[in-house]
Amino acid sequence: MNRDTLVRELFDGPIDIFGDVHGETEAFQQLLHQLGYDQQGRHPQGRRLVFVGDLGDRGPDSPGMIEWIRDRVLEGRAQSVLGNHDLNALEAAAGGEMKTELSWLFDEARPYCFHGHPVPMVQARGQRREDLLAFLATLPIVLERGGDDPVRIVHACWDTAMVNRLRGERDAVAVYRREHDALQRSLEATGGLEDPVAVKLLHQNCNPVKRLTSGLEGRSSKPILINDEPRWELRLPWWKDYNDSVLCIVGHYWRIALPGENKFESLFEGLPLQATHGSGPVLCIDYSVGKRFRERMHPSFHGRFLTRLGALRLPEKLLYFDNAEPLPLLYHAGQTAQPA
Repeated sequence: MNRDTLVRELFDGPIDIFGDVHGETEAFQQLLHQLGYDQQGRHPQGRRLVFVGDLGDRGPDSPGMIEWIRDRVLEGRAQSVLGNHDLNALEAAAGGEMKTELSWLFDEARPYCFHGHPVPMVQARGQRREDLLAFLATLPIVLERGGDDPVRIVHACWDTAMVNRLRGERDAVAVYRREHDALQRSLEATGGLEDPVAVKLLHQNCNPVKRLTSGLEGRSSKPILINDEPRWELRLPWWKDYNDSVLCIVGHYWRIALPGENKFESLFEGLPLQATHGSGPVLCIDYSVGKRFRERMHPSFHGRFLTRLGALRLPEKLLYFDNAEPLPLLYHAGQTAQPA
C-alpha cells in the first residue's frame, strides 16, 4: 500500500482515534492529557494518534490545531484522513465553492456567523494558509489495517467499491473533479439535468471522494437550512447495509444535539453514545464538539459544555471524552466483532 495514495496503511499497535476536532484546541489538549500524551504527542507506552478528519472550521483556532497535527504526522506519531471540511478548503483553493465556514482561511468567504454575530476564529492568510492547504492535500481518504486487530477509518462512509476506485490515486481534488465532470457529461448526453436535487444527489452518491468524505444522501421532504441556505439532501444511515466484521470508525455525523436544536435526521435515536451501529460494527465518534461555538455564544452559557470531544482507544475498546468519564465500547447483538 503506497504511502502517498488516498488509501493507506493504518498504524499497527495501540492507537487512539480522535473524532472531528474542528479547531477546538482546548478540548483537544485536555483529552490528550487524559490519554497520557505530552504536549508534543509523545506517549510513554509508544501509543500513536489517529484523526478522522474535519480538523478545522468553526472552532476558535483551526490553524493552530492543524499545525499541531501536521507536526505530529511529520514526526510519525499521528495519522489523519481527509474530512469533508478539509476537502472543502482544498476545493475552494482550487477555485471551487467558497463556503462560509472557510472565512478563517479566505477573505472571499462570507464571514461565518451565529444568529448574525461573527464566530470568533483565528484567521490564516498568506504563507501560513498555503502551508496549511499543502498539508491537507497530503492526507489520505482511507486508513485501514488487517491482521489480528483489523480497523477501517474513513471520515463519513465506507463503501468497498468506492474505496477500490481510489486505490492508487494520489490527488483527492483531481479525482473529485474528474469524477464530477464525467458524471456531468453523462447527464448532459442523456438529458438528465431537469431535476437539480436529483443531479446533486448523483454527484454526492456516485463520486467516490464525495461519498467517502460526506456520506450517502437522499432527498428530504422539506428544505433544511444550513448556514441560512436551504438544501434538500438528507444524510442516510448507510451503516445499516454494512455487513463486514471489520470495525469501521467514522466521524461526520453529530451524535449530541443541543437543547432546542432542529433535528433533521435521527440517525442515532435511542442509541448509547458508546454503542456501535449497523449490521456490522460501525462507530461514529463525532460527539459534536464542532458545535461548541454555539454553546459559547449562547446567552445562558456558564462554562459547562454538553458537547464532547471523543477518542476511541484500541485495542482496549474504551471511549474517552474531554469532559466525561470513559465508556466501554458496546457491540450490538448479532455483530460478528466482539470486545476484547
